[in-house]
Formats: sequence, structure tokens, C-alpha cells
Amino acid sequence: MRKFNKEMDYSATKEKALRLLEFRNHSKGELKKKLTIAGANSEDIDRVIEFLEEYSLINDRDYAKRLALDLQNLKKYGIRRIRLELASKGISPEYIEEAVEELPEPDIDEFIAMVEKRLKGDFERKNKDRVIRYFLNKGYSLDMIKNAISDIEVNYL
Repeated sequence: MRKFNKEMDYSATKEKALRLLEFRNHSKGELKKKLTIAGANSEDIDRVIEFLEEYSLINDRDYAKRLALDLQNLKKYGIRRIRLELASKGISPEYIEEAVEELPEPDIDEFIAMVEKRLKGDFERKNKDRVIRYFLNKGYSLDMIKNAISDIEVNYL
């Protein structure tokens, strides 16, 4: 990561922001952080953010919804982990809750299949604990994990 010694002016700040948005969407918080690191002053950053919002180049509400859906579908994260990931991107709690509420309910059969794949037919305590830790880290509730393990165990034996 490069750090600039000189401060950037408004034009350079705007150019940097647009360049960052070329590669992927960013939240306001992420963009502010990256522009600050690049050497932009807070007044210019606020003006650039206003400009970007005016032209719908950034929108935290839409960004949160799209990211939450991607995290659920692609990374198979649970609700708790999705909330943490969105918060780490600097998204407001209001938008986080809105995005999480709009997510479809997780497919229980798909979740059970993921747990079964992790268990690999080994129902020893040590292995079950490892699987529980893995899915807790992914953001699933302990009850959901334990229910899936017991369902698998009943059907397996």
C-alpha cells in the first residue's frame, strides 16, 4: 500500500475515487478510508462522496443488499457473519438490518448437506466440535448446527 506524502486536491480525489469504483463497488466508508490513506483531505472526500451519490455511483443501501446476497449464496455465510462483513465495510446498521431482512431463508437441506460433507461420516466428539466451530465462524446459529448434526447422525446410523 502506497502512502502519498502530499495532499491530493479535489480533482485528484475525484479521479482516485472513480478509478477505485472502476474495479468494484465500494461503500461510502470504504471509499472514505481509501481516499484518506491516499492523502485526500476530509473536505474534498465529502464533496466527492456527494458527487458520487448524486450520480448514483455509490449507494450503500443497494451495495449492502447485493453484498449480503453474494455472501449468502457464494460464500455460504450465515446471518451473523453477513452482519459482521457488512459492518466491516462501513455500512450503517440501518442498511445492514434492511439487507439481512430481505435475504431469503437459508435452505435447510443445503445446509445439512454442507454439514454432512464436513462431518465425513465421523461422529466422534472431536470431529463434531470441529464442525460446530467451522459453522459458528461462518455465522450460523449453534442450534441450527446441532440440529443438522443430530439429523445427519440419526439418518446415518
